[in-house]
Amino acid sequence: MHTRSLFAKAVAVACAAVAFGASAASAQAWHYPTLQTPQISTRDFTFLVAGGGDYGTSAVAQWREGITPDFMANFDVGVATPTDNTKFLAGAGLGYSLMRSTQQTPIDLLLTGGLYGAFGSQSFIRIPIGVVAGHRFPLAGSLALTPFVSPRLSVDVCASECHPNPNFESIGTNLKLDFDIGAGLDVTSSIGIRAALTIGGVSSGDSQTAFGIGLTYRPNMAPRR
Repeated sequence: MHTRSLFAKAVAVACAAVAFGASAASAQAWHYPTLQTPQISTRDFTFLVAGGGDYGTSAVAQWREGITPDFMANFDVGVATPTDNTKFLAGAGLGYSLMRSTQQTPIDLLLTGGLYGAFGSQSFIRIPIGVVAGHRFPLAGSLALTPFVSPRLSVDVCASECHPNPNFESIGTNLKLDFDIGAGLDVTSSIGIRAALTIGGVSSGDSQTAFGIGLTYRPNMAPRR
């Protein structure tokens, strides 16, 4: 347990250093917040809508499924409407609980990673890895608020039409950073609302701010701790 705690703290410090030291950013399959809270989900479904400058509007359905108490899988599918063309979004990821909040250390920490794609006349493959840090605050009854932050590094690979300008300068492969800040509100044991800002871009695209909001449904959700 002591070794796991030291590893979790090391990962958190490393990701924070990268987050505050980088100058560019990226997101998941496209330019939208993940809306991932720092707890492992037993099972939930989220539908989110996000908008961000030249990256257009994204509509994404998310499915999170717990595999063990410390491990889960998640899947994204959706569409985005940037200024150049409509893109189909799809991907899958994993989450692992690095730290659970205690009275001595009131923070939950989740390690995330995955493989995502945005497919259109110009397509991108993205491989993000990061952490989600936050804490769940019970309010009254089933109400609970979970503020969170989520820095993520990703490798962005242009998969098609990688020479978009008259000079034929290749987009190629880029290492980018995305930073989310948001909150989740549990309204009942089954229904929740999540919202977040994300700062980022895609591949060599400009870094811009996007806002996303989603409705989460948890079927037969066991009471949360």
